[in-house]
Amino acid sequence: MADFDTELDLFSFIPAEPVPEPPPPRQPVRRKPAHRELQQLCFGFLWSLNPDAAAMRVPARFHKYQVTAAGFWRGETGRNRSVERTAVVVLYERFEHCFADCADRDARLAAIHELRAEKEALEAEIRRTEPELGSTDDLFSDFRVWNYAASRNRDYLKLRRRLEKLQHALHQGSRLEHIRHTGVADYCYLAVPENLVAPDEIAAGWGLVYLEPGRKFRLVREAEEQAIATPEGRQLLAENIAIAASCNARFAAGLDVRKDGTVVYRRPPRKRSRLK
Repeated sequence: MADFDTELDLFSFIPAEPVPEPPPPRQPVRRKPAHRELQQLCFGFLWSLNPDAAAMRVPARFHKYQVTAAGFWRGETGRNRSVERTAVVVLYERFEHCFADCADRDARLAAIHELRAEKEALEAEIRRTEPELGSTDDLFSDFRVWNYAASRNRDYLKLRRRLEKLQHALHQGSRLEHIRHTGVADYCYLAVPENLVAPDEIAAGWGLVYLEPGRKFRLVREAEEQAIATPEGRQLLAENIAIAASCNARFAAGLDVRKDGTVVYRRPPRKRSRLK
């Protein structure tokens, strides 16, 4: 016999609403570094090589070919230590600025990309069969590891010459090539936002530095020593570095010099307060 005194729960017949799933965690947005931040990273990379002196916005022989940063190293012995090595860093933020203006640029880049896998496979074979090519005693030994150019692998040397011809055609007449031919720098570095260009796309002999968010830089290809650098060119670059550094020091001190030589004083730029 049914128990009619039992209370009836009308809400038990209403289906429960599905519980919404929590939204996936938001990925942090990688902010694109500003131009000044990229310049600062270029200067920081150069100082990581421990030069004796360095400055920003330095003319490479001519003011027309101003580089983002430049530095030099002096000899270790003697009272009058001469400039023995120099380096420049050039910042480009757009892909097309890294090449000369040519109609068949895309076709040449595609040819370079086709040879990339073959080149990497041959370099792996060289590391296995010619371990004596590992370099440990030069100025930048922390970065330069393998001297592939000294390999006895004929296939690799032939492929390397093909790549150099393609790269030369891409960069002939470019601003990078003009800077290299000034003869003032033993080492030339191209600094770009991360992954803007590939290491095998830039001009032969140039090093490549990736500038990453969070004020980080990464050396992805070491620069080769430029045989066209001259003692006169090194000395000229060192003088230009001294002039550029003096301009920066004068600005930081709050001094302006007019054309007639009059010194004008102003309030020095304020330092940003450190974050606690």
